[in-house]
Amino acid sequence: MNAPLIAASLLLNAALLAALAARPSLAPAGMQAFLVRHFHPDTPKAPPPAAARRVAAKPPKLWTALHHEDASTLIARLRTAGFPPNVIRALVTAEISARYDAQLRALQDTDPTVPFWKLPASYYMSGDKRLEEMNRLYRERSRALRDVFKDEFFASTDTSAAQRRQFGDLPLSKIDALQRVEDDYNEMIAAVRAEAKGIILPEDREKLALLNREKRADLASVLTPQELEAYELRTSQSANMLRSRLANFEPTEAEFRTLFQAQLALNAKFQGGFDGVDYQTRQQYQNAYHDQLRAQLGDRRYAEYVRETSSDYQQLTRLVQRENLPKETPLLTYDLRNAIAAESNLIFDNAALSVDAKREALKQLAQNARNRILATLGPGAGPEYVRISDQWLTQMERGAAVSFNRGSAFTIVTDQGTMGFSGPSAEYRRLPLAPQPGR
Repeated sequence: MNAPLIAASLLLNAALLAALAARPSLAPAGMQAFLVRHFHPDTPKAPPPAAARRVAAKPPKLWTALHHEDASTLIARLRTAGFPPNVIRALVTAEISARYDAQLRALQDTDPTVPFWKLPASYYMSGDKRLEEMNRLYRERSRALRDVFKDEFFASTDTSAAQRRQFGDLPLSKIDALQRVEDDYNEMIAAVRAEAKGIILPEDREKLALLNREKRADLASVLTPQELEAYELRTSQSANMLRSRLANFEPTEAEFRTLFQAQLALNAKFQGGFDGVDYQTRQQYQNAYHDQLRAQLGDRRYAEYVRETSSDYQQLTRLVQRENLPKETPLLTYDLRNAIAAESNLIFDNAALSVDAKREALKQLAQNARNRILATLGPGAGPEYVRISDQWLTQMERGAAVSFNRGSAFTIVTDQGTMGFSGPSAEYRRLPLAPQPGR
């Protein structure tokens, strides 16, 4: 473009700008405010249209008008304002819960005065009163919520997924009664434990046992025998312990019920106290318990139960996961262990071999077993699992046949508390001792 044309264009633009500055109303709507602000600062501002004034007006403070510190008064105001039950429940629940949040956070936060090089106290430590206070606040909050929502206005036949899991098909009236019983006894049990200061003496166990018996009697007064059995299947300490122990076994509902009944029968044998049952008697109970499980679950599922609840197999699984080995490796190694055990029994029962020949064959089997385990698990997990297996491998080297046919531990739950008992992880048949030189 030549110079004369550029000059003409600039003159036209300047003229247009001057005209718009003189009369801003001729400009497009988006430019009018700019032109008035810069070229007519003294022009009074036109009032906004009625619609804009309505939008700019502050909305009425509805919550301020309805809110009240007393939950019952707040509910009454919300009902008068026409709010539905589910909305009122949500608003009041949030209001009541907020009153406890600061106290709970203060109890859960780490003490800022503890130096970084020292381990901060955990509220899960024995005798720490923070956990007791947290439980008290949780129970108090639950009780406050149930009290404000007990009016028929909030009655509903609907139950939440969490309630159905915990209480099954019970009506809400019974669920409310059960929660009150649970809260009352949890508070009394917490008081006994707080008084014990982390050291449970025989007299404390008696108090706890009495409270548990009375709690069950109160539950039985609310529920039918069938409902009580179903409730304990869902919420009792025995049921919770089983769920934790059987996580890897993944039982069906029928299997869980079978294991639960077997657990209750085992618990009943210890109602007189753990200390009153000697080691030999405990072993008899354990053997009978596992025989019952084998008969009820069947050989295949019982073998899976033993494997999935075995600390040996759980350690093996963690080692394999740590080393990122194929997911089938734990089962292959576990089956290898059982195959080696079976070979040891074949050697032990071989009538064609002398005692010395059996002892030598068992020794060679144990030494080969270490190499086979290392080859299966590799240089990362192999040496660690050989160390874990050293006890039964050493016994085999010394002339013993080994078998892994039943679980090595069991847990008892009674009014006096929960106690775990560990049995041997392997069973042995030993050859006669080799004669010592010079004897």
